[in-house]
Amino acid sequence: MKSLVVNFLALFLINQLFSWVMIDSYVTILVMALVLTILNATVKPVLKFLCFPVTFLTFGLFSLVINAIVLQLTFMFVDGAYITSFGATILAGIIVSIANSVLNEK
Repeated sequence: MKSLVVNFLALFLINQLFSWVMIDSYVTILVMALVLTILNATVKPVLKFLCFPVTFLTFGLFSLVINAIVLQLTFMFVDGAYITSFGATILAGIIVSIANSVLNEK
């Protein structure tokens, strides 16, 4: 539940700050946060496992690409949300990752 709220806040912030992200409504942001939470729990661990050699060789930087892939999948699954390019998705993924690590501190 906490990750759903954090993802909602991060997506809301990205939508408000950057012109390269367009999300129609708060309901769309909520649906995106739900989809992103589900993808982070299911698809992301599989991608991390499969891409471990590349992530190891790039000293962990490839994990940014994995985050961007999961975020791009979220934008693809939800109607009413648009992001301009994969580079923008990487930047948005960095912001979502920072928000998750700051707000999920225990």
